[in-house]
Amino acid sequence: MNPHPRPGASTACHAMLLAACLLTPALSANASAFSAPPDIVPIQQLVNQGKAQEAVDRLTALLEKDPDNGRLLYDLGVAAYAAGKFDDALIALDHAEQVGGAAIASRVRFQKGNAEFRMGAAARTANLDETVTRWKESLHHFADSLKSAEDPQARRNFEFVRRQLLDLLLADGRRNMEAAKDPVNSPTQKIDKLRNAFEKFSDAKEIAPSDPDAAAGESDSREQLANALAREGTRKTQSTRLVSPKPTEAPIPRPDFKEIEEGVAMLEDATQLKPKDEAIKQALEDGKRRLADALTFHARTLMIQEQQMPWPNEKLAVLRMAREQVEKALDKVPDHQPAKETLEAINQRLAEVMEERGDELAQQSEQANLEQQAQWLGQSLDFYQQAGDLKPKESRLPQKAAATQKKLEDALSKLAERLSKEPGGKESLEAKAARLEGAEQALDELQGLHPSKETGEKAEEVGKKLDQVRQQLSEQAQKGQPQPQPGGKQPNGQMDPQQNQGPPIDAPPRINTPGAKGRWSSKEMMKKQDY
Repeated sequence: MNPHPRPGASTACHAMLLAACLLTPALSANASAFSAPPDIVPIQQLVNQGKAQEAVDRLTALLEKDPDNGRLLYDLGVAAYAAGKFDDALIALDHAEQVGGAAIASRVRFQKGNAEFRMGAAARTANLDETVTRWKESLHHFADSLKSAEDPQARRNFEFVRRQLLDLLLADGRRNMEAAKDPVNSPTQKIDKLRNAFEKFSDAKEIAPSDPDAAAGESDSREQLANALAREGTRKTQSTRLVSPKPTEAPIPRPDFKEIEEGVAMLEDATQLKPKDEAIKQALEDGKRRLADALTFHARTLMIQEQQMPWPNEKLAVLRMAREQVEKALDKVPDHQPAKETLEAINQRLAEVMEERGDELAQQSEQANLEQQAQWLGQSLDFYQQAGDLKPKESRLPQKAAATQKKLEDALSKLAERLSKEPGGKESLEAKAARLEGAEQALDELQGLHPSKETGEKAEEVGKKLDQVRQQLSEQAQKGQPQPQPGGKQPNGQMDPQQNQGPPIDAPPRINTPGAKGRWSSKEMMKKQDY
């Protein structure tokens, strides 16, 4: 399809596009980039005559026979654009960019810039957020197109869209600044409007660094936003409100450390906006110390609560929560002496509870079978080691750990020896595989505790046997015998209890989850942008 309109050509389609978007017509491009086959000429004529949908239909039919033809995909994108189907145009142009080569890719970006602008213009009345997003994307496409070659049409379109976007951002920034002055606003509402204004002016300054209105708006909104955050943050950090304890907590009211914490976050954001403001810096330091006091107080109430807990696991959970609180306090104020003393007391109590739990498990293991012995002794050893880390000067704990490890090594050795032997009677391949896997795991754990050549050789021998059994199971599956089905279902339709039904523990985290640490600290500044 000829990307340039012929000189003097009079087409309703081109006139409509120019009037609607004030951009270069969608069919403009470097004609030397493509050599159109004969059947493209009448399709071009359809577009020129304002019959773009017929052109779309014909190009769609051609692509059914050649779906990865980059030039046809480009032509389809242009025709869909001319027909006003901008979503379809972008889909076709994206595909053309992937398969069409460098020459087509450059023109694709130009046309995508046009399409994104038109979609943003159409959404302006109903959704200003989408307009800003689309026009930013349009600028991005035009800029990419200009990287390949300096095209006057792409340059004009880039400058046009930038001016339109700049005017839009400046107008909305001013609107939010004016709205923030309304005396009926709560502090949160005022911060929200100032934040919106600051974001708009910042974006305006980014796309037009030399524009004086953008620079002035960004500076003024930054100043007002920082001051508003500092005022509200200071108020929150000075809160004296007490929170009533829950039924499961110690019956002691505690300071509302969450409100103080939010105040500190707001002061941190204010400091980021105005790093040289000494008054804000001092308010932040005072707020951090009040937060450290509140967190330390809460940690001490948790220590009182721990004494009322009947079960070791509950005790450990509460003590770990208390330690987390004082660690947060020390993160804010590293020299906070009450937090340091409380942390030392918590670690002391944690070590005591861990040692007690280790003693219990070690005692229980004496009456257990080999599997339970290995499990409980392993847990007991872990508790002794954790307690030893918390109380490094306590000689009793390393001695207990050493004695427990010796018992664990003996249990693992016996368990591996028993599982390595063939049982009497008939044994299925599945059962044999499970038995050898248990033996291999026991030997691996034993090797990790006390490496030796003998244990390594046994583990290698068991591993070879296990590989043989797995190979037999694979051959059995190839012969059509029933096997576990996808999704963890067995041939009888029951779920395999060993199959993990949830997401893998190493699944990548979802982005933009609440609480994720970003540029700002306070929830007011981390609210979703309005575009």
